[in-house]
Amino acid sequence: MKLALIGAGPRNLMALERILAWNKKVSVPEIEIHLFDPAGIAGRVWQPDQPHELLMNSLAAKITLFTDHTIEMEGPSVPGPTLLEWARRAGSRFIQENNYKKSQYLLKGISHLTPESYASRALFGVYQEWFYQELHKQVSKTIHIIFHKTAVTSIARLTHHTYKLSFDDAAETFDGVSMALGEGMSELSTSEKNLAQFAHAHQLTYLRTGYPAEQDFAKIPAHSSVLLRGLGLNFMDAMIMLTQHRGGKFHREADDTLTYHASGEEPKIYAGSGRGFPYHARGMDQKVVGETRPLYFLSNQLVAHMIEHQEQMSGQQFLDYIYSDAACTYYTKLVATNYTGISSHEFEQAFQKDPLSAQVLDDYGIAKDDRLDWKHLAHPDQDVKTDKAFQKLMLAYLEHDIAEAKRGNKTSPFASAMDTLRELRTNIRKVITYKLISDEDYAKDILGGFNSFNSFLAVGPPILRLEQLLALIKAGIVEILGPKLQLETNQDHFVTYSKRFPEHKIEINDVIEARLASVDIRISTNPLIQDLLKTGMARPYELHLNDGSTKQLGAMDVTTETAEVIDSDGVPVPNVYVWGITTEGRHWLTNGSPIPSVNDVRLRMADMIANQMLNYSE
Repeated sequence: MKLALIGAGPRNLMALERILAWNKKVSVPEIEIHLFDPAGIAGRVWQPDQPHELLMNSLAAKITLFTDHTIEMEGPSVPGPTLLEWARRAGSRFIQENNYKKSQYLLKGISHLTPESYASRALFGVYQEWFYQELHKQVSKTIHIIFHKTAVTSIARLTHHTYKLSFDDAAETFDGVSMALGEGMSELSTSEKNLAQFAHAHQLTYLRTGYPAEQDFAKIPAHSSVLLRGLGLNFMDAMIMLTQHRGGKFHREADDTLTYHASGEEPKIYAGSGRGFPYHARGMDQKVVGETRPLYFLSNQLVAHMIEHQEQMSGQQFLDYIYSDAACTYYTKLVATNYTGISSHEFEQAFQKDPLSAQVLDDYGIAKDDRLDWKHLAHPDQDVKTDKAFQKLMLAYLEHDIAEAKRGNKTSPFASAMDTLRELRTNIRKVITYKLISDEDYAKDILGGFNSFNSFLAVGPPILRLEQLLALIKAGIVEILGPKLQLETNQDHFVTYSKRFPEHKIEINDVIEARLASVDIRISTNPLIQDLLKTGMARPYELHLNDGSTKQLGAMDVTTETAEVIDSDGVPVPNVYVWGITTEGRHWLTNGSPIPSVNDVRLRMADMIANQMLNYSE
């Protein structure tokens, strides 16, 4: 048997481990497993030689590549160390033995790791390389693992389930294929082409959306004026690459705030987005590995029942369940900390009976100022009239967000509620995957609103990043322009401003797209994806709307249960799988790394794909 794993990042490394674990159970006589990735083991995002300032957005203690007792799977569980545990036990020795280019930064990173730390992306890449080497040590004489540092450019179907993969100047035949292709790059839009052409014509700089480790930030001169379009995770990376990476220093003062000491190599950074505010910081994690809060509304039981009975709910009911669970956490924590005369258990039970009404809050005397205001959270600038007032509000917003995040996700009502949004992800994913709401409601309520709001609230960076942003604003290095960011051109410069404050226009020399690229296989520059579409072996996922029309998404279509690719005729392609970001839209929130002790969807998927690949029969 010959299997191909295209992409050598976390997903297919987990699939490789699961294939080896399953083989001990099913004993295929001879297996060749080929991995393909032009970036090397760990893929593009996690390469060990990238700048050490680029951090993960999950704690090192809550990152793993190993299965555990919580994973609902058929294969054997093979526990192993989390990223933090590996770093403490074997990380330093492994780094020294393998002579990494940036070993001094990697070793320094390990020396500072604690259960509350966010590791560098580079260190996670090293962990993946260690994981891969450990798997090599376990294989028997009948199993062969071959790595190709190259890209697969096409897949041709030969028989019912054998496929010819082309790469470099070679081609080989395989019995099964798992694709975990990552974000990749897309063709430039018309707007992006126009901006790039304008920049070239006027000796300015335009950096398109890309992986922060690969964007050429050195093109931005010191003291230049640069616009970062976006205020999410990529913005934070770009901000750090233009400041700390250029020699600037952050210093923690006695009052626990940060100040910034410039190197003199920084540009003047302007930033903005549609919403106009940076993502909320992740609350300090006070939960032990595997600890979660019960879900009362979008509960495991409700979702399992709906899947079993093929039931649907409305999009609004779905959102009500999500917000009710988050609000229940918020108010229960609020009562426990601020209303000590009330039994939080009694309040929680009362709230569960009537979460959408203000009556319970009135009955228990919850002050108006203490109430969760989703509309205000979505648009914190509602009452701001001038740019000067907005700048003052931004400082207050950041200071408050940092303070709440530092209170922790078991203490702060707000940080706890946002953590509940993260813990709801498994059930939200199931609702989307199993179509427990209609395509119409999915397009309107989820793609059209919730996704952006959820990212703003619950997909944010570590607290440190908000502290650094605040320090940079106070140092005069960064200025956030406000909501509804506009980008135009005049005779020889870019011009940017907030549509809310059009009188405050800034001439800009350089523009960086500091936001995640939209995932869209239709305009992907990946030759393999384009080949699959051209030959009809794959197709974009479509929503079927109430008026009889369809809405095509940029996701690759796959089967609900098995993750097999669906061809242009609507038929699953036998033993060919795709998972991860390429399916974003068909599935929900497909990025992120595996978390231990929470029945992680990525580990479940790895086990399922490995099982199917080894046991496939016509």
